Amino acid sequence: MKKFYLESLGCAKNLVDSERFASILVEAGYKLSFDVEEAEIVFINTCAFLQSALDELDEVLETVVRLKSDKTIGQIIVSGCVMNREADKLKKAYPMVDYWIGLKDFDALASILKSPDNKQSIHLENGFHAYLRISDGCENYCSYCKIPSIRGSLKSVPIEQLVVQARLLAKRPVISKIRPSSNKPAFPKELVLIAQDTCLYGTDIYGKPSLPELIAALHEIEGFEWIRLLYLHPDHFDLAWLELWAKYPKLLPYFEIPIQHISNSILTAMNRVKCEAELKTLFNTIIKKIPNAALRTTLMVGFPGETTREVDKLLSLIKNIPFLHMGSFVFSPEDGTPAFTMPNQVRDTIAENRQFKLDIAWHKQQEQRWHSFVGKSIQAIVESQVVGKSLEYNCRAWFQAPDIDGCLVLSRCETKLGSIVNVVIDDVIGNILFGHIDPRGKEND
Repeated sequence: MKKFYLESLGCAKNLVDSERFASILVEAGYKLSFDVEEAEIVFINTCAFLQSALDELDEVLETVVRLKSDKTIGQIIVSGCVMNREADKLKKAYPMVDYWIGLKDFDALASILKSPDNKQSIHLENGFHAYLRISDGCENYCSYCKIPSIRGSLKSVPIEQLVVQARLLAKRPVISKIRPSSNKPAFPKELVLIAQDTCLYGTDIYGKPSLPELIAALHEIEGFEWIRLLYLHPDHFDLAWLELWAKYPKLLPYFEIPIQHISNSILTAMNRVKCEAELKTLFNTIIKKIPNAALRTTLMVGFPGETTREVDKLLSLIKNIPFLHMGSFVFSPEDGTPAFTMPNQVRDTIAENRQFKLDIAWHKQQEQRWHSFVGKSIQAIVESQVVGKSLEYNCRAWFQAPDIDGCLVLSRCETKLGSIVNVVIDDVIGNILFGHIDPRGKEND
């Protein structure tokens, strides 16, 4: 059978498009391969959010073009966000690419393959989760960000369509290169809602934020045991929504709220709305009303005009707000954004040193917070068996989102992949938990 290899670059929102492209390739008679050198078609779905993403794409393209020159692979097809950023430049640099197709242009791929688009998707990632993109595009216009120019304005998917998609995802078999072969298909247990800004869902089609109505509809779908929300923009998070977590037991008390900074002057320059006091109130209110809430945020250092005073505010923030997860990155000046031409640009070496200082401080806080789990029983989903270990499994605790928050290693037991189990935590190293089955707990298959 003809085979294809798919390289999905960037975030989970891009992965959703990749899963749709993969389904079209399967419909055309191609089989997914995890070895690029077996592929008659190499499909690359690109990210173009930052210059670093473009650099990564260059590395990937150089590799596959070399393989094509050696006649190791067949055709190369490129799509994704780069088609709305640097397509002309890349077409000249890589003439051996066979097809360049537009962002989310599924019809174009179907036409190239002379195959229908079945409007379906196939599972590409390891693990028992499925991503549901509830909207695309963005209208926040942060001064450092190119997403509105790449993905366009906000476009929400109607609730009834999302319910149909979610039901299909609940019945979509989990396909994994590390899952032991079995005649019995396995299905996802976690539904992860994603968007550029999940809080703004529905404002374009319903005239108001409609995340509560969407959650109510999705909560009724059989198969999913967990529902996780990602990309909660702080400027649009309504504290009245906190009652949803008491009302809907599948909804995990996991709050990914990327604030980027805490200094008022920097937030204003970023074109963010909430100020320092409001952001602190947001997090403190969540913890007060949902004491077991898991907080995640993202912080940027090196934004134009940032001084050591603003960095000290970030250090104080991560000490006083009990974040369970924190990601940091250095400001990247992107051509075409307002921040690109702002005065008082911070030198790369200074920004990188600030990130290092922030990360060191964060790891000290992380160690204290994560070690508080030792001896406690927590819910986790069993993802895969540890290679070469019959009684060890890779899992995720409920407060660990796929790919970004570490994992849990379950030892000294036999259990089913895809089951949700109670685990007693024995030890912690970084963001990796180690534990054993809680004998008092029950498995949920």
